[in-house]
Amino acid sequence: MVNPIVSPSIPVVLVGLSGSGKSTVGQLLARRWAIPLLDLDREIERAAGTSIPEIFRREGEGGFRDREAAVTRSVALTGPVVVATGGGWMARAELRDTWPTAVRIWLQVSPREAANRLAGRPGSRPLLMNDSPEAVLEQLLVQRLPAYRLADYTVDTSSRSPSEVAGLVAALVEKTGEGPGPDPVSHESRVES
Repeated sequence: MVNPIVSPSIPVVLVGLSGSGKSTVGQLLARRWAIPLLDLDREIERAAGTSIPEIFRREGEGGFRDREAAVTRSVALTGPVVVATGGGWMARAELRDTWPTAVRIWLQVSPREAANRLAGRPGSRPLLMNDSPEAVLEQLLVQRLPAYRLADYTVDTSSRSPSEVAGLVAALVEKTGEGPGPDPVSHESRVES
């Protein structure tokens, strides 16, 4: 007998370095559980009316972080939803503590593997637009590691496909047996699922 898929009754927040697979795995999980996906980077772009690289160009990292905080604070998560965060989101206590009922899952990846995954998308990650993205990712990991370790669960994504990672995350969440809950997202503006 096949076990039924049990969608979570609480928000599932994916955290980790750029290139860990948060957006891709988030899409797979949202589809599996038939619940919305909230991709914070896409919400920031929608609210700004422009791309993240353009936000960095116009406003710098500080402007981007201000927008990230504003979007995070504008969302009240009250039930099942998958959230794909930006790489630095978990390192900011005021953001990671915004949704206390959420389960946070660190998608762990080595800087080398993350750099390899992102190599096919030059210009998509403003913090990595230099001669050594791997070195930048190593530095970011050192800075963010204490925050990533605060996640409720860790899933190693190294040498795993997005489907395999989604399966591991789903197994962690589904073993709790929590069923679907109320409407998942209350947002000051529209959130696409």
